[in-house]
Amino acid sequence: MQHPASRGLAKCAVCGAPEPQAGTFPMVVGVGKVCIADGMTKVKCESCGEEVKRITSAKLQGRTVCLADYMKGVEKFRQHIVQSFDEDAEPAASILRRAYMEAPEGYTLLAVRRGRNSTHLWEAEYEKTEIFQMRCS
Repeated sequence: MQHPASRGLAKCAVCGAPEPQAGTFPMVVGVGKVCIADGMTKVKCESCGEEVKRITSAKLQGRTVCLADYMKGVEKFRQHIVQSFDEDAEPAASILRRAYMEAPEGYTLLAVRRGRNSTHLWEAEYEKTEIFQMRCS
């Protein structure tokens, strides 16, 4: 759910009811502003099958999904991922091995470096494999 900064009165994206005051209709990602009645109706997540309220759902590539599945879907499209490792919890050699062996599926390890302004955190940077291959070809 998002609350955009628009000042004008909106109409419900589901039923078309006019907004009584500016900013009273919540924004549903991929749907638009919805009235509270339509926002509270139950919709079925097309990914996991769970029933959730419309205001706690989103549209992703034309499918209605719960917010947990929406975040998973958005994560798939991220080009870069940075993971942090704590040297206090494990030695640096183990961190290097883990960063390489436990790379997220579909990503290539670019670098392992000290975290910014840190003496004990390490960061592993990954890039989508397709993008990495395009840049290196």
